Amino acid sequence: MKRKYWILTGVLIVIAVLIIINLKANRGKSIDVQVEKVQRRNLKMIITASGSIRPKRKIDVSASTIGKITSVSVKEGDYVEKGQFLMQIDPEQLESSVMRIEASLQSARAASKEARFRMKQRKNELDRVKRLFEKGFRTEEDVETAQTAYNVAVASLDASIQRVAEQKALLKSARHDLKEVTINSGMSGVVTRLNVEEGETAIMGTINNPGTVLMTIADLSKIEAEVEIDETEVVYIKIGDEAGVTLDAFPDTTYRGEVTEIGNSPVLSSSVSGQQGVDFKVVITLHDTIQNVRPGLSADAEIVVAERDSALSIPIQSLTVRESNEINDYEVPDTLSAERKDIEGVFVISEDKAKFRRIEVGISGSKYFEVVSGLAEGEQVVSGNYKAIRDLEDDQRVEIKGK
Repeated sequence: MKRKYWILTGVLIVIAVLIIINLKANRGKSIDVQVEKVQRRNLKMIITASGSIRPKRKIDVSASTIGKITSVSVKEGDYVEKGQFLMQIDPEQLESSVMRIEASLQSARAASKEARFRMKQRKNELDRVKRLFEKGFRTEEDVETAQTAYNVAVASLDASIQRVAEQKALLKSARHDLKEVTINSGMSGVVTRLNVEEGETAIMGTINNPGTVLMTIADLSKIEAEVEIDETEVVYIKIGDEAGVTLDAFPDTTYRGEVTEIGNSPVLSSSVSGQQGVDFKVVITLHDTIQNVRPGLSADAEIVVAERDSALSIPIQSLTVRESNEINDYEVPDTLSAERKDIEGVFVISEDKAKFRRIEVGISGSKYFEVVSGLAEGEQVVSGNYKAIRDLEDDQRVEIKGK
């Protein structure tokens, strides 16, 4: 047993020695790398998103009464002025209703006039009976009878006045309904959608039924792009951020705009894996005019959320991660927490060796990271290739390609 134990121990020692020799050999072996100097550059952090465009202001023209459409004076694409005639719903039934209520109002006014004369008559009779009663020619019962007749006449006049007011209210409502069958434009703009034709029946909306949207009119002089931003990026966006919007219909033109609205409620969507993605709606108001624009056109937006002028920067691919136990102790800052194993940094070239150095980065541009601390201008960092950066070890010899 002891002999087997010593044989196993010897084998393990040999393996350990071979591993150490191999590591030293690898560390002594140079790796071909590409380098780039730490330089000052103007950086922009840009968030991209897709969506569609829409008019800043639009109205849906709906029916406020039920009836057959007898006339349509516009078509899709027409420009209309505010107050311009658009269409007519059959007014015959409502005209009859107005005429009927007008007749009822005249009758109520005549009845009210008659009640007023009757009240005056009853008042004169009451006064006469009271005078005769004072002279002893009428009894107290006669006075009470005349008083009662007068009170009834006053009540009848009040009732007739209320009937007149009621008929006036009904007439006002009927005239309003009659006016609503003649539909005029509530704003100047373009008819972007026409949903009905002559002969169709328009249905007014109720609580449970939205009713018929007859047409949509939009002011195309002010256009917005509505895009969806991922939850990890929307936190960087703020009102007033500049943006550039490109339409698939006009790919060679970028339209200037700014963020005017950021949604507070998430827009949930399902991914291919079945997990729900969380996006937020962001609205960009365009400053430029778009010729021949159509609501709903696909749009791609680039939102500038941060800018740095003359900032120290490194290539994005230079930034890498190493575990703390892979780096010499003197390279690890004292402030590094014991629980944290991963360190962000770059490999700096010094005397033909790649030395890992922890750095702090700020915003990211399309190709470069801003360097907040850890590097000085003019130092050389390893920028490629990706395999070399992945395999590099601290203090490893390198050979600069293209030197």
